[in-house]
Amino acid sequence: MADDAFADLANELYELPPDEFTAARNARAKELRGSDRDLANAVGELRRPSAPAWLVNQLARHRADELAQLLQLGEQLREAQAEVDASALVALAKERRKVVRALAQDAGELAEQLGHPVREPVLDDVADTLQAAMTDAAASEALLTGRLTRSLEAIGTEVDLTDAVAAWSGADGSARSGRPAPHDEVGEHRAKKQRKADEAEAAKRAAEVAKAEQAASTAEDAADEASARVDDAHAAVKEAASARDELRKALTELEQRLAEAEQALAESERTAGEREQERDAAASTAEAARASADELAARD
Repeated sequence: MADDAFADLANELYELPPDEFTAARNARAKELRGSDRDLANAVGELRRPSAPAWLVNQLARHRADELAQLLQLGEQLREAQAEVDASALVALAKERRKVVRALAQDAGELAEQLGHPVREPVLDDVADTLQAAMTDAAASEALLTGRLTRSLEAIGTEVDLTDAVAAWSGADGSARSGRPAPHDEVGEHRAKKQRKADEAEAAKRAAEVAKAEQAASTAEDAADEASARVDDAHAAVKEAASARDELRKALTELEQRLAEAEQALAESERTAGEREQERDAAASTAEAARASADELAARD
């Protein structure tokens, strides 16, 4: 039952943010020394998780369904690689990039929700860890423990899990970091022998897989660039349409002002004509009056 107690304590500790881990671990180890020294020693040896490892551990706790879907996709990818199914690999590799990118982004949002936002490099390591877990079945199991101590990286089709996940090692009361379950030495020897015998086939398969994934990546990059160009073109069209509408509005306003000015000019010209007529009439009246006055003066 010690391993169960250890798992419960480890789960509790690895749920904590990294900056709270060490103090909490030391406190729990101290509490246990009086009742279970082996368990206390095991807890005391637990490694503080890196920021990416902590965040992936939180995905295992708070995004279990999404993580399960990602790992299921990883299993499908491994099957396609084993069968050298190039067409399936292209489709699955594209889906993998999409799913990893989405879950890494979700991890960033989760970190903010938990009150411990992280920077972009941490999310890059989270994405690498998720992709590594899809590459290797043992890495998938390690991810699901929720007790990663560091981020993971795939080297070819394998992932080194040394010091990567905290686990109970046995009655000596020490914690070990490695693969979730110990390997049978005989089985390991057979596996190594089999890998050596299949080396040529594996190399060929890996080359075909790499070629298919590269083709998928190139096609996806081209699609992204084309999509970006389409977006730029749409933005240019929208901007031009907006400028056109502004010019039309300005033209309408100018036409209205021109019509008003022409109307005002016509009214001014009409008024000027009336004033000229009034002036001429007044001048005629004045001239007639002056002539009458001169005539009267001459009589006198």
